[in-house]
Amino acid sequence: MGDELKISTIPLLESSSTGTASKIQTLGNIIVSVVGTGILGLPFAFRIAGWLAGSLGVLAAGVATYYCMLLLVSQFCLLLFFS
Repeated sequence: MGDELKISTIPLLESSSTGTASKIQTLGNIIVSVVGTGILGLPFAFRIAGWLAGSLGVLAAGVATYYCMLLLVSQFCLLLFFS
């Protein structure tokens, strides 16, 4: 009786339009959400770790991110130029 849910009563499952965002806008939204979450979490991480350990952690994460970016770019260039 009252246990049945119809799709029309759940507003999040209804789709009144097809997506209007471009691929660049979608990528921008993903980047903003990931970066925003990191920025919001940094004060708490520094509070728990302290200034020295927090700074070293951010530096280590930055170096690791930079190294991974270099690996990805070099592999992309190899695939692009030698394929």
